[in-house]
Amino acid sequence: MPQEVLRQSNFNGGELSPQAVGRRDLKAYASSLALAINMMPMAEGPIRRRPGLRHVDLVRNKLATVPVTEAMLSAPNGGAAGGVLTGAGFETTTPLETAGGYVVLEIDFGAPTTVGMVDLVDFLIKAPSGGGGGGGGDLDPLPDPTPPQYPWNPLSPELIVS
Repeated sequence: MPQEVLRQSNFNGGELSPQAVGRRDLKAYASSLALAINMMPMAEGPIRRRPGLRHVDLVRNKLATVPVTEAMLSAPNGGAAGGVLTGAGFETTTPLETAGGYVVLEIDFGAPTTVGMVDLVDFLIKAPSGGGGGGGGDLDPLPDPTPPQYPWNPLSPELIVS
């Protein structure tokens, strides 16, 4: 039985979105890639590896961890602030409709401290169960970062077997 060999010399269609994989009726399908990691399609047709990054300068002030303890935390709008550090969660008890600013959490370092950034992970504004106020309610789960159309892991040559 003859074996079909597909050759593609034009990649200027770029990378297909997961929704377009399998859409052979699209004009760009014949000149696109299903997955292009660290590659740049050129207008003339070929693809090239992404160039490296240029060294600009050394980082003068490196970020360092600022220790935070439970005694430093306070929640002016209600809630148990200790759950923030343990990962148990934190929920305020005052409605968001209050006048003025709404402070979720305060950290008292005891002395002036420069903080470069704060990581806010798994943040959600949720409407109360009685309705009204709050945000948009429960959020939809985040999509899987590897679409189901791709049966391979782009970071390793082995197939993903599930």
